[in-house]
Amino acid sequence: METTQNQQEVQINLNDLITKGSEVFKEIKQDLTSKLNVLIVGKTGAGKSTLINAVFGDKVAETASGKPVTQEIRKIEVNKNFSIYDTKGLEMKDFENTYADIENFLEEDSHKKADEQIHIVWFCIAEPSRRIEEGEKKLFELLKQKDYTIITVITKAYQDKDENNEKFSDKVKSELCINDDCLQRVIALEIEDDDGNIKPFKGVKELTQKTYDALPAASKQAFAREQKYNKEIKYQASLDIINKYSATVGAIAATPIPFSDIALLLPTQIAMISHITYNYDFEVNAESITKLATSFVAVAAGGFAVRYIAGNLLKFIPTVGNVAGGAFNATVAVSTTKLMGNAYLAYLNDNFSLIYEGDFDLFKNLTDTVIKAYIEKVK
Repeated sequence: METTQNQQEVQINLNDLITKGSEVFKEIKQDLTSKLNVLIVGKTGAGKSTLINAVFGDKVAETASGKPVTQEIRKIEVNKNFSIYDTKGLEMKDFENTYADIENFLEEDSHKKADEQIHIVWFCIAEPSRRIEEGEKKLFELLKQKDYTIITVITKAYQDKDENNEKFSDKVKSELCINDDCLQRVIALEIEDDDGNIKPFKGVKELTQKTYDALPAASKQAFAREQKYNKEIKYQASLDIINKYSATVGAIAATPIPFSDIALLLPTQIAMISHITYNYDFEVNAESITKLATSFVAVAAGGFAVRYIAGNLLKFIPTVGNVAGGAFNATVAVSTTKLMGNAYLAYLNDNFSLIYEGDFDLFKNLTDTVIKAYIEKVK
């Protein structure tokens, strides 16, 4: 009778753990479907399309021509979770109508659900103009009043100082009342001068980092996923993913119920690999990602199964034994999960440029031998 009661008690607790596991996957689903909406404002010729392509992928602005939302704003729906709202231009000759149109759009935006609203604004001003129009200032103030997070982007930033040694960036900061944290000079297109010298990209990495830092927590993962330029942001966001799942498996493994955690540890680790893969913007089916993650688990775990059993045997010892066994398993589970995640992340980071050049086969290249090498690398 006593054995039956113990078995029932374990079964009840297992059901509780399975419920908790379901809650984890609900959170995962929310993270994977987090949305990002970016509003890009600027005059015609400010280089908005070039900036969009540099950060979010070559030809995004051109190939996704977008649909008109208002007379002055088009929506580029890059995918179901990411949209760019682009002002056609801030032409001063018809500015009042343009301003009214954008004002109405912002008012409607304020009544939308949080994930449908604009999450950040890039306010673009071309450096060669050397001036900020009164209309631009008026629109900038409107955005500030509406409490939008704004990064002012000085585009085509080839020469900050003019003939009087005055910096255009200082002028922008003064007239818009902003600081360096909200301002970034950018060259988003490589060009060749008359002498054959290449002027490389500049400031795009810093812009993406400032944007990532300024976004609300719910949108950070979405921005990390969608931007294609800055591998450090992918890395930062993926470290957060690894820490989250490691904490989850640690909590599961620490429970003082013999053999209850094995059913939840592996699915959680597989979910971590899936989440990191999605963060690097791979379109993969469930079968493929499961095979990839299972291979990673098998190679990374190594002697984990033996240590796992030892830990669970300790759980049968009353009181102190339960605590010791749980702590042992939690330590092993967390360290193993972090090892898996960090090895996979190092592999993706090393191949970042190939991934976004489209010259990379994730499944063909990631063999057991490669996995073992990366696990040794990050130990």
